[in-house]
Amino acid sequence: MAIFDWRSGSRHAAGRALHGASRALGGAMLAVALVCAGCAEPAAQRDGNASAASTRIERSKAERLAREQQIARTVPSLASLSLTQPRPFTLRDSGQSGAMTFLRDVDFRIVNDLGFFVHQLSATLVPTQAGAPIVFDDPTSFEIDVHEGTVTLDNAKLTALFDTYIFGYRNAPLRKLAVSAGDGVIHLQGEMRRDGWVPFSLTGTLSIRDGSQLVFHPTGVRVSGINAQPVMRAANVKMADLLKIETPIAHLAGDDLVMSVDKLMPPPRLKITITALRVTPAGLDLTLDDGSHAGFALPPNASQQAMYIRGGDVKFMRSMPMNADILIGPVDSTTRDRNFVFDLYHYRDQVSAGYFNFDESGAMTIRMPSYAGPAGSAALGSAAARLNDRFLAAQQSALRDAREHWEASALAANAPPAGMRKVAMRRTSTTPFNERHVSNRNPTIHLHNVDFNLSGDIGFHVEDLDVQLVAKRAGDPVDLDDPNQYDIRILGGTVVESWKAMSALFNNYLLDYSPRSLNDLQLSAQGQDLRVRGGIKLWNHVPGVWLPTDMTGSLAVLDDRHLTFKPTQVSVVGIPQAKLLRALGIELASLTPLRRRGAELRGDTLVLDQYTVFPPPLLDGKLAKATVESDGLRLRFRRVADAPLPKRPQIDARSYMWMEGGDMKMFNVLELNVRALIRNSAASGPMRFDLYDYRSQVAQGSVRMLPDGTLVVDMGKPNPLAAR
Repeated sequence: MAIFDWRSGSRHAAGRALHGASRALGGAMLAVALVCAGCAEPAAQRDGNASAASTRIERSKAERLAREQQIARTVPSLASLSLTQPRPFTLRDSGQSGAMTFLRDVDFRIVNDLGFFVHQLSATLVPTQAGAPIVFDDPTSFEIDVHEGTVTLDNAKLTALFDTYIFGYRNAPLRKLAVSAGDGVIHLQGEMRRDGWVPFSLTGTLSIRDGSQLVFHPTGVRVSGINAQPVMRAANVKMADLLKIETPIAHLAGDDLVMSVDKLMPPPRLKITITALRVTPAGLDLTLDDGSHAGFALPPNASQQAMYIRGGDVKFMRSMPMNADILIGPVDSTTRDRNFVFDLYHYRDQVSAGYFNFDESGAMTIRMPSYAGPAGSAALGSAAARLNDRFLAAQQSALRDAREHWEASALAANAPPAGMRKVAMRRTSTTPFNERHVSNRNPTIHLHNVDFNLSGDIGFHVEDLDVQLVAKRAGDPVDLDDPNQYDIRILGGTVVESWKAMSALFNNYLLDYSPRSLNDLQLSAQGQDLRVRGGIKLWNHVPGVWLPTDMTGSLAVLDDRHLTFKPTQVSVVGIPQAKLLRALGIELASLTPLRRRGAELRGDTLVLDQYTVFPPPLLDGKLAKATVESDGLRLRFRRVADAPLPKRPQIDARSYMWMEGGDMKMFNVLELNVRALIRNSAASGPMRFDLYDYRSQVAQGSVRMLPDGTLVVDMGKPNPLAAR
């Protein structure tokens, strides 16, 4: 034991001697270097082009952005369908000619019972105005070009077609119609106008004419319960002699009721070619085929009951997916025994009762409940229309009311958007420019109790902060995926940059170049001063190893935009050097040059430019005060006098971001006059939001769309309906 203790003591003594020798050697090397400093080459030359070099953070973000843009620009093709791109790609326009659409096992309604049960269908949605998007809220904005498929109209749909639409107008010759299908025949009964209303019933066959017309030919006629067929034959009386039917949809030609297939439903107009039909007790089966050999395709994750929209620009309320990749299905995909009803005129009710999920590429999955709207008789259309125009009129009236909410406060007063030409539909100074450009405001964001990171650990804890996102090119929407496309204008508030975040800013961003003079900096508070520890190499090279360095000094606001750190104590390998440096008249900048975008050693002072010291986007704020605290650097920004205070949402969330106003692109979706709440219901403390990685975060959660088009993004809950 004595021998062991003696050897141990010897080892400790030797270690202390070696450590002392190392410090002495380091001090000697440093002293020699300092004496030689006067004849050293200029620091700016040694620093080379470090200030212009890109960092790993910027390169990684640029590579990701390039991949995302490639996906957004690729014109899709599915099955045997493909789209064209007659217009250039922009942040407001994919340039594509339409949207491919595939449906399987969907009870597709235009409105109420007017529609088809779609077994399988391939179609293209085509805007009625060249260059315009497909607007789901406006059925007059697009047509449905059906390529191939099989659909069924059951008795309820056949009755709705005849009773509420074809003859659902004032002073129509027929009323109170009921239609039923049998084995190869159609039964139609109701009342017809003679001197008064007379009950009648028809039995007949249905056939196709030229693929574009359906012809109902009666084989049995009963009037007031009496078989009228023998009398009509004897008197050579045709149905056209008894009834005057001449409408935009149907007309009587002799005994035949001829109906135009492309006008059978309210808008959107259906472009359909019928190649076969079959009448069974289950309804009228139609085979559709335009000869294009379109084929059929659905993504692998599609449920049995699904709609898929691929390509083109498709607008839902405030949101417009561009080069759309949208899969729509029921909330509960396991209930195959119940029809999934999609009602186009009431889709907003369905969407607002469901939710979205995104993947990182921008593909959307929309889950919504089956439509179960109020049943009841439809109002009659106008006599002049000779069809029921009330369906579309009611839809358009509701759309006008909805637009008042979507476009409220969209335009800045007396501020026409620079670079934007006026378009024909712009009627007054308060109406939007077009469907692709609604707002000329800058999007504002209110952040409350949020850990807002730009990349990795670089960022702030935001107590309360108001900002505007300002696109660099007038007329463009803000592209949240491209941090070099916009600036963040800070309107006022307070943030705390933790020492971990400050250290990450230097080590992962500002010092991401080689050769360099500083390495592995660790920042912390020492009372009211800032302490910086790390390694140095004089002039980026001397010596060949990093010398442990410790600096302490004051941090202050230089002006609205700059912070300064001036060390008053400097030690290298544990040896104080500040007095020696001052005695020799040597500045830190000549020994450890640092000149980076947003950070520069000037003499003995490190100057940080809060506009550019962080990875893009540029942060434009008016610094009022900087305080060194135990948990980080507290920065207070003066409120911008000419900027209105952004609204606060009326919610009880303890941590959130609220976006409002302006046009903004997130994923491949252009949000027009955006209103969006971002939160994380799974986080007990402050929500973390990563600007460079927001796609991954949102893909872990869900999005709900409220009836006014407001988005509620919950990054912590993939299914927001699960707890209901």
